[in-house]
Amino acid sequence: MRLLLAAFAALTLHGAALAQNLKVTVAGRDTVTLSPKDLAALPRAKATIKVKGADVTYEGVRLDAVLAQAGVVHGERLMGRYLNQVVIARAADGFFSVLSLAETDPVYRANPVVVADTVNGKTLDEREGPYRLVVDGDLRPSRAPRQVVSIEVKPAF
Repeated sequence: MRLLLAAFAALTLHGAALAQNLKVTVAGRDTVTLSPKDLAALPRAKATIKVKGADVTYEGVRLDAVLAQAGVVHGERLMGRYLNQVVIARAADGFFSVLSLAETDPVYRANPVVVADTVNGKTLDEREGPYRLVVDGDLRPSRAPRQVVSIEVKPAF
């Protein structure tokens, strides 16, 4: 019976680790915490990158939609001083990826940037998930941090 309870607890903790909140911090504003339910309500997109020479397709919520939830200027209003901002996606292991704010917005970029939760139709595993930032069309996964736990927007200088 104890073994059964231990196995159930391990599975419950594993599922809880994959269903994680995402913290979005914008300089000069409050931090917004988005739950998996919040993220599920946002627009989704697919993004394909090359991994070891093969195309891998990820799917998740569009990064511009996540940033909009945190009050980041986007769309046609994204110009002038707002273009001086960068987006930093931080992973659990300390790795981070930096993009200009314009690179995340469909007004400036045809290919989406997604906060992925699935790869090739399957939920991301513990090694990659719960979220991975994916820049559609990248020829290398260098800007695709795994295990993303937070996103920060701040002036570049």
